[in-house]
Amino acid sequence: MSLFERFRNIFRADANQLADNLEDPALMIAQQLRDLDDKLGKAQGELVKEMAEIKLIEQKLRETQEGIQLYQDRAEKAVKAGSDDLARKALEEKNRLSATLSELTRQRDDQSGIVDELKGDLDKLKSMRDEFQRKQSMLSLREERAKAKEEINAIRAEIDPEHIGREMSRMAEKVDRMEAQAQATKEMAESKDANDVEKAFRDLDKTTSPVEGELAELKKKLGA
Repeated sequence: MSLFERFRNIFRADANQLADNLEDPALMIAQQLRDLDDKLGKAQGELVKEMAEIKLIEQKLRETQEGIQLYQDRAEKAVKAGSDDLARKALEEKNRLSATLSELTRQRDDQSGIVDELKGDLDKLKSMRDEFQRKQSMLSLREERAKAKEEINAIRAEIDPEHIGREMSRMAEKVDRMEAQAQATKEMAESKDANDVEKAFRDLDKTTSPVEGELAELKKKLGA
């Protein structure tokens, strides 16, 4: 394999990978839906035009039928009046209008076929659009789930269970030390309170001398 071919293959592989990375399924379906909506709009516009054409042909058909009846009546009046030339002209106009009627009938039938075909195509496009819309909803949901799973897996890949275990142990030891320190502080405070009470009693004993006690007893005995 030549160097050029190798570079070409590398370029194509990179280009395909880039296209795959840039291609968003939901966005692609949304774009296809927009394209279908555009085609639906055009098809509906064409259908309206063709249906309007049928209306015009039917209007001409009615006018032509009225003209045929008119010249039929005129031909009969001319015959009754004994005017064969006038009757002949009326019949010629009637025949001309009859030929026009046949042509207009053919055009209407052809136009009706075109309208029916357009309606069928429009129905197919609508069904296709509905199907694409359902697929878009499903793909969007699947894409969201896939992205969520990918994020969760990425987070799980970043988690080190051993590190978390060590951190939890370290935090537990720290809490144990804090609890032990709090208990020691409490015990020290209680010991200090007991010592203070004992000291107060000792101080009280010191303030009462033996002489004072003996003097009080003597006064009590003598009634003084």
